[in-house]
Amino acid sequence: MRSQLNTQDKTQTLSQVIRVIRGWINYHGISDNKRRVSSFINQSTRAIYNWFNRMGGKRKMNWKRLTEILKRVNFPKIGKIVSMF
Repeated sequence: MRSQLNTQDKTQTLSQVIRVIRGWINYHGISDNKRRVSSFINQSTRAIYNWFNRMGGKRKMNWKRLTEILKRVNFPKIGKIVSMF
């Protein structure tokens, strides 16, 4: 996945990243782990933001534009937390 970060097709790379994030949330989304899951989503969002802004020679992306893009591609939110008890 790291080798594809600099490709021209950002939507395909972003969809792969979202698939990995959803898998992590599905595995770790249990009761008493909501704080860790929300922290992971926040860190993932910041990593995507930094990835978009690392592109040389282009205008920097602001946070509002990033949230619009992530809404359009159905970026996961907190999601379902499965109760273990």
